Amino acid sequence: MINLLLLVRVHPLFWFVVALGIATGYFRELLMLFVIVCFHELGHAVAAKYFGWRLRKIELLPFGGVAETEEYGNRPYREELIVILAGPFQHLILMAFSWIAVSLFPFWTTSDHEAFLFHNSALLFFNLLPLWPLDGGKLLQLITCKFLPFREAQTWTLRFSFGFLMIVALITALFYPMHLQWWVILVFLSVCHYLEWRQQPYGFLRFLLERRLLANQREKKNILIHVSSKESIHAALRRLHKDKQTVYKIKETGHLIEERDLLDHWFQTRESHVSIGTLAHL
Repeated sequence: MINLLLLVRVHPLFWFVVALGIATGYFRELLMLFVIVCFHELGHAVAAKYFGWRLRKIELLPFGGVAETEEYGNRPYREELIVILAGPFQHLILMAFSWIAVSLFPFWTTSDHEAFLFHNSALLFFNLLPLWPLDGGKLLQLITCKFLPFREAQTWTLRFSFGFLMIVALITALFYPMHLQWWVILVFLSVCHYLEWRQQPYGFLRFLLERRLLANQREKKNILIHVSSKESIHAALRRLHKDKQTVYKIKETGHLIEERDLLDHWFQTRESHVSIGTLAHL
């Protein structure tokens, strides 16, 4: 646990929000939110550490937090699902503790309890919305990866998430046009979508590199994909599925090409537009 606490970082804007809370008399509520967010992110971190994930940092942001890892989409579905849900699960634990505390400790008043339950419920609901980079958005990508190749899942997750964000923005404009804090959050999420959209190729590259490095470390279900000999290596790599070992079968010749051979060739030559059929003759 001490090692995890050493990974905690605080975004500079977080201190601005703290100062704002003190100036406006909402420091107690802000302290509650700070505790909730810390436990939420530590839930992710503890689960990730349990499965041996490489943790980079736990950062507290002005409107929440994030536990960053050095994992790029090649962990088993079960592990990723548990790590994603470990954060929201902390809200349920905290609410249970609050119910106990209100009956045992005089300093924890009924108003404190009600405020704590409200903040927990609000953050839990908000965090599970299908918006990137919230836990709901990560669940959306995990589900999408079940049906689409990883690269397509990246794109469609962001498209759906951005569409949902536009619906939320429209509802906000119609019913809560003067809610400044909510608009700031929506702008923040919009920037996150833009940056993630721009970084898709780099995220996919990290996925491929990690896939190559972990090729012999985990057993995966094999899937057979029929491809034309004229299809480029780049296009073939975009067909890779999460947690499935891909074997390519050339339609014209019947040759079988393992995904590792494709990855090795691409990383050694970087010839992404060469046809996959040329590998069958190497």
